[in-house]
Amino acid sequence: MSDFSFIPPTSVVTIPGANASAAFTSKTSEVFKEEHNIAPIIINDRMKYIPWGGDNQMPYNIIDLIESDETMSTCQMFDAEVCYGSGLVYDTELATAQVQAQVDDFMLDNDLASYFLGVCQDFKHFDFCVSVIILNEDASRIVRIVRKQACYSTTSRLPTRFGTISSRSRA
Repeated sequence: MSDFSFIPPTSVVTIPGANASAAFTSKTSEVFKEEHNIAPIIINDRMKYIPWGGDNQMPYNIIDLIESDETMSTCQMFDAEVCYGSGLVYDTELATAQVQAQVDDFMLDNDLASYFLGVCQDFKHFDFCVSVIILNEDASRIVRIVRKQACYSTTSRLPTRFGTISSRSRA
C-alpha cells in the first residue's frame, strides 16, 4: 500500500501512473451540509413551499459558482448543448396541408429551440425543469409551451388528494 501522506488535506492531485486526478477533502460530511434547518415556508393556511436550501439562495449560489469559473461555465454549457444535440427537428412531409400550416403557425409562436436549450440547462444545473403547457379554450390542442426557469420555481404538495392544481396564478 502506498503512503499518501504527501497529499494535502483539501486538494486536487494527479494520480501517479494514471491519466487521472482525484479530489480530496478532509470533511466530506460537510461538503453538502446546510447551515440552516430546511423546513417548509408557510404562506397561509392552504399554501406552503420548500425553500431552496436553508437560506433559499441555493440556485443563485449554484449559478454564481458556475459563472465565476470559466472552465465550469464552458463545461456546463457544453453539456447542455450535447444534451440538446441537433436541436428539435419536425417533419411534416407526410402531413396534410392543414396540419403543415398548423405546425408552421405553432413554430412561429413558440421558440422551441430556445425553450429546449433552456430545459437542458435547467436539467444540468438543477436536475429538473418546469414547463407550462397552455391549451386553447376548449383544451383540444397545445397553443404555447413556456419554460419557467428552475431557479425561480419551488416545490410544494398538491392542494387536493386528487392531484388537481388551481388554474389561478399564485405569483
